[in-house]
Amino acid sequence: MVISHNLSAFNANRQLGMVSSRKAKATEKLSSGYRINRAADDAASLTISEKMRRQIRGLTQASNNCQDGVSLAQIADGGMAEVHDMLDRCIELSVKASNGTLTPEDRDAIQSEIDQIKKEINQVSDKTEFNTIKVLKGGVTLYSPEVNYEGGLPGWVSGSPSLDAGKLQDTVTNGAGENRRGMTLDFSSLDGSNVSDLKDQGFYTTCCTCDAHYSIKFVEGPAQPSYKSGQNNIFEVSIDGITSGPDLVQEIINTVGNNPNSHYTNFETDPAAPGKLMIYDNRENYTPGTGSSVPATGFGLVGEGVAYAKLDEDNPVSINIQAGSEPDHTITIELPLIDCTALGINGATVLTEERARASIDLFKHGKDYVSSERSRMGAVQNRLEHTIKNLDNVVENTTAAESGMRDTDMAAEMVNFSKENILEQAGQAMLAQANQINHGVLSLLE
Repeated sequence: MVISHNLSAFNANRQLGMVSSRKAKATEKLSSGYRINRAADDAASLTISEKMRRQIRGLTQASNNCQDGVSLAQIADGGMAEVHDMLDRCIELSVKASNGTLTPEDRDAIQSEIDQIKKEINQVSDKTEFNTIKVLKGGVTLYSPEVNYEGGLPGWVSGSPSLDAGKLQDTVTNGAGENRRGMTLDFSSLDGSNVSDLKDQGFYTTCCTCDAHYSIKFVEGPAQPSYKSGQNNIFEVSIDGITSGPDLVQEIINTVGNNPNSHYTNFETDPAAPGKLMIYDNRENYTPGTGSSVPATGFGLVGEGVAYAKLDEDNPVSINIQAGSEPDHTITIELPLIDCTALGINGATVLTEERARASIDLFKHGKDYVSSERSRMGAVQNRLEHTIKNLDNVVENTTAAESGMRDTDMAAEMVNFSKENILEQAGQAMLAQANQINHGVLSLLE
């Protein structure tokens, strides 16, 4: 029997220490609700859990971002709905003014109301905002022919049938020998002395089927990359180093492309005169004298609508919605451009019976344009709403997976805590007993 080393007490104390440590961890898990409170608890699971947490928080915010995008689209749709109503009223007034029973004074009164409606359409464009972002400005400034009619192209540029025809009413023969509805812009008079006349001038055409606008602007120096705002495709053509009409025509085609946006509007060099640019409807062959089998509608030239456009530094062309937790998970919303210039109704007037009838078509075309933009924004809104549902589903299921990995099973941990608590009490009792063993030595000393 020895007293220097009480091995039984040492063992009981060691066992009690381990039980106390396990009980402390069980207490920590029960009080925090987490199975993993430090990396040492489960190093591998901690790494996976933290990655899931990053994804969950990112996707939750992405869902909120998409909801902001839905709100923006709804505001834009509400503004365009009001423009729709105003255009309906303008059509109604134009039909009324087309009636031969009206006097000039009557038409003056009708024109006054139409003018006020056009001003309000522009006001809606300027004042419809989301978080100070103008959602109906499209990020561009369009030049109205009423303001800049003479600035479309210099006088030495001629056109067939004419630059102010407003539609592709002529017949051109393309490089394939096919007859098409179209027109030509003749730049043959261009030389080194007058090329600067083209600076900041331009022209535009409108697709025959989809209301897409192609605005071409001539600039000195490097041209900025082409960009798109809603239905408006804007191209800058550099005139640096251009000394002849054929060079300019080729530069236009190189910039815009032979077939813009892979649609029916074609740009091509006139085979018979390289200094002429042909713009034509490529849908089907056209035989002159057989009637209008190919409608000459849907196109606009200088003098009817938009001559050209430039970026608006104060407003974005498009909005990028961060719709996921990774950098490339974005949805781009191209903002619509809704004002009288974009709608092509700046020149609408009902002061004569003939002009009133022409204005009916202008307002109808403007309404079709707004309808197209509303449809596009509605499709974007639907996409965002689907994205929100998907994000919320991913967040829910990822949270469930992360919970199973990180959270404490309270019932199981309580059972474990109770076990360790009992063992701790037993360990304390056994340690007390072990400490009494050496007291037997005293009986040998009596």
